[in-house]
Amino acid sequence: MYKIARMQIYLILAAALFFQGTAMDYVKILGAKPDLLLIAVIFFGLFLGPAAGLESGIAAGMMMDIFTLDFLWINTVTLGITGFIIGTINTQISKESKRADFVFVLIFTMFSMSLHYLIVAILSKSVVLGFVEFFTSSVIPTAIYSGLVSIPVYSKLVSIYKLKEMEEYL
Repeated sequence: MYKIARMQIYLILAAALFFQGTAMDYVKILGAKPDLLLIAVIFFGLFLGPAAGLESGIAAGMMMDIFTLDFLWINTVTLGITGFIIGTINTQISKESKRADFVFVLIFTMFSMSLHYLIVAILSKSVVLGFVEFFTSSVIPTAIYSGLVSIPVYSKLVSIYKLKEMEEYL
C-alpha cells in the first residue's frame, strides 16, 4: 500500500482536475496555464514510485479523456507513461530540492506534451501547427509555468504526508 492512501490520491487528482478546469483559466500567463494533473502525476511518481506513478497517470488521463475533447485514451497513455518513467528514476535522484522538483516538472511536462503531440500527429491527418512551433509557443511556457506552480504544491504535499527521501513507500 502507498504511504498516501489510494482514495487520497484520487481525491487530489479530482481536485487538480477541478481547479485546472475552473480557476486556472483565470491565471494564464502568455496564454499558458499550469497542468495541475500532470504536476500531481509527476509528484506521485517521484515520491511514491513507478506503480503509483503509473496508476495515478492512468487515473488522471482517464479523467482528462472523459472531460476534454481529445482523442480517446491519448491522455491516459501519455500520463501513464510519464508517471511510470518518473517513478522508475525516482530512486536515482534527490527529491528534497525545490530546484530539482522544478526541473523534473519542467522536463516531464515537455516530455508528456511532446508525446501527446506526436500521438495526435500520427492519428490525425490535420495537425495545424508544426512540432517546433507547438513546442516554442505552447510546451515551453506551460512547462515553465507548471514547474513554478509545482514548487509550493510539492512543498505542501510533502509536509502534509511527511514524505522523506529515504523511506520505502511500497
